[in-house]
Amino acid sequence: MVRANIDQETGNGTIILSPNNSASWDFNMKILGSQALIAFIIAVLFIERGMWLILPFSGLEIIALFSGLYYCVRNNFTTEVIRFTDHVLTIERGHTSIEHSWEYQRLWTKILVRTSTFRGHPRKILVRSHGKELEIGAFLNKRDKEKLIKKLKRIIYC
Repeated sequence: MVRANIDQETGNGTIILSPNNSASWDFNMKILGSQALIAFIIAVLFIERGMWLILPFSGLEIIALFSGLYYCVRNNFTTEVIRFTDHVLTIERGHTSIEHSWEYQRLWTKILVRTSTFRGHPRKILVRSHGKELEIGAFLNKRDKEKLIKKLKRIIYC
């Protein structure tokens, strides 16, 4: 998702980038709970037949599912904030707070758009200054990257 607040006269403003969240944390926990209930019922049926070793592996399965789900949902809360002022371009990235921050002199900064080497993959949007590059919006889908490119062009050509 691309949200922008840009002053058209000066080119100063803020762009906020965040991935599309397909499901909330509560919904994911309901799915995980239903999976755990089904696995527990199946394990109890096997325990009644004397195959008690199914229960620990069923628990490990739920723990592995929770771990993968937690990792995916945490990555869905990644946010990038791009701030343009008269002299500075600031990029901040993090999950719940700012974890990484980069500052570039606006005059010396270039925004590059590279096509992917693989057919059908979205383009890469890079910020380059003094020989260092930083990819922005890596988690965006193809349509959101196109929106970001249009907004960046508006800012640059103000």
